Amino acid sequence: MTDPFARFGVEHLSATSMLQFRSDPALGVLYLVFKVREAGSPAMHRGSALDHTIGQMLEAGATLDQAGAREMATAHYDDLIENTDEKYRPSDIKRERGVVSRCLDECYPIVSGWDTPAAYQHPIRLSLQGIEVPVIGFIDLRYPDAVRELKSSGKPRPGIVDDHAFQVATYAMAIRQESGGWPQAFVDYLTPSGMKSYQLMNGKRWVQEVVDTAAGIRALLEQAEDKDALCELITPDYNHWLWRYRPNSLAAAKELFGE
Repeated sequence: MTDPFARFGVEHLSATSMLQFRSDPALGVLYLVFKVREAGSPAMHRGSALDHTIGQMLEAGATLDQAGAREMATAHYDDLIENTDEKYRPSDIKRERGVVSRCLDECYPIVSGWDTPAAYQHPIRLSLQGIEVPVIGFIDLRYPDAVRELKSSGKPRPGIVDDHAFQVATYAMAIRQESGGWPQAFVDYLTPSGMKSYQLMNGKRWVQEVVDTAAGIRALLEQAEDKDALCELITPDYNHWLWRYRPNSLAAAKELFGE
């Protein structure tokens, strides 16, 4: 049996690449095969700053008070903004810096009471039957019997967003494969108006989604002998709202797949 992943230089899958494919196969192929990436944003750096600070707060022996944690989060955000080659509007930078501060203030009283995790940014490697490459990624917070994925948001969420359910289920599957036990899986939403944590309750559905998505990627790649043939198989759905926020992908798609 030939390995279609090797044919197209795909060394691994990730929750991100599978989610791109799940939204539109064209997006998945652009990400996996053509290595198209989008520019960062102040909102992305906001999430990274909060994620980093919570990881530092929960380290064994950490003694960060609320003011110190807020200072760490905003300083890390400033460093990320300063060290990128991308140019952002000053108003966007200022707005997201304020969101960092408010989110930290809201989450600190809750998160500071959490136990020290077994690992922060714990690497995972998931093997799926019939898929020649692994799924790799990093869990924000790994506990002996739980995984937690931190997400910052400008507004409250009434429940787990589908993409986040897919992501945290992928991580839970990897831990089950690693340890033999299915962990509890949580998504924690940090917002300027409060923090909400939701446990993934319909895990079987999302396990099947992960398995089916990986199989779908393989099946598409297997049909084509080269990139030109692969492009012939793909018709992007430009009506999908995600294309509006992926200018690099949109430009590449129109060149590779047509209008």
